[in-house]
Amino acid sequence: MTTQLTPREAEMSTIHFRIDEETKQLAMQAADRHQVSLTELMRQRAEELAEEERQYQRNAGDEWLETQIQEAFSRYDAGEGEFVSNEDVSQRMDALKARAARGEL
Repeated sequence: MTTQLTPREAEMSTIHFRIDEETKQLAMQAADRHQVSLTELMRQRAEELAEEERQYQRNAGDEWLETQIQEAFSRYDAGEGEFVSNEDVSQRMDALKARAARGEL
């Protein structure tokens, strides 16, 4: 009898690593104490690490944007920036679009 794999299981890959015997035995004892297999315990830890990395990567973009905003306000406060109205920006963009349409950019 063959075991049917779920779609998620079919896409899973395998991790192999080597550890010393004492570490393996202690890890197995810890897994037994948690009433799960060592494989399941390692899978859970890998999933926790992956989620931690997902959150880090999501927040890295937020931190970059926050830094850019703070730098822009600092430049403005120091008199190094200029305020441009929405109307002026729209006119500049329209002019750039027209130049681009004519192949001048």
